[in-house]
Amino acid sequence: MSVAVPVAALVLWEICSRLAIVSPRYFPAPTTVAWTVGDRLVAGDLAGGLLVTLARLAFAFALAAVPAVPLGLLMGIARPVRDLVEPYVAFIFPVPKITLLPFLLIILGVGEPAFVLTGASSAFFQIVISTLGGVQTMDPRLLEVGRNYGARGARLFWKVILPAALPSIFTGLRLGLGLALVTLVAVEFIAAKSGLGHLVFRHWQMLSTPEMYAAFALVGALGLVLTRGLRALQARVLTWQEDIGV
Repeated sequence: MSVAVPVAALVLWEICSRLAIVSPRYFPAPTTVAWTVGDRLVAGDLAGGLLVTLARLAFAFALAAVPAVPLGLLMGIARPVRDLVEPYVAFIFPVPKITLLPFLLIILGVGEPAFVLTGASSAFFQIVISTLGGVQTMDPRLLEVGRNYGARGARLFWKVILPAALPSIFTGLRLGLGLALVTLVAVEFIAAKSGLGHLVFRHWQMLSTPEMYAAFALVGALGLVLTRGLRALQARVLTWQEDIGV
């Protein structure tokens, strides 16, 4: 059923475009877009844009996740740290991170550091909040059982707290990855001269709609593949979730 709906929509789009019920100039048929994807990948411009966006996303996601997960865990287990940091997180989190780009461009100049940091900022706060939520919502009985078995300090953290928070951490990583991709594509629209977002914007300006849709489709495919990959990694790491029906 989940596949039938998008397939039916694509078939309807194909028919409407071929019969000129909608303008093929603005809504090229999906088969035309698919052919354009293959053609431009072979030509190299679409493949180059994909690699640039993927590299930016990898750096931004790593830059966000590496400090965000420890910070979220620390906020969850240490009340003073949470009281100190949480107001800043609550203040900055709702702000669209693309608005940080002008400030970063002033500080760092037009270039990759500003682009990557803007994308990283979107993922960072989402991962912190999800990780913190995973610690705060864990079943208190797990801590009690761990202590009854002699777990204290670091042992309690590694054996009880971290495993209990891992599902929320992975959820935060998936959401953060998606937010980072959205922000980076917006950055490529505005300031970059490379990447998939830049290709979408450039072909829109030129009214090269098949190429525009091709770049857009590749953005969606990239997000789908990466988030599904993280979900598969979660299922592999947290095999106990399936055993208890989580």
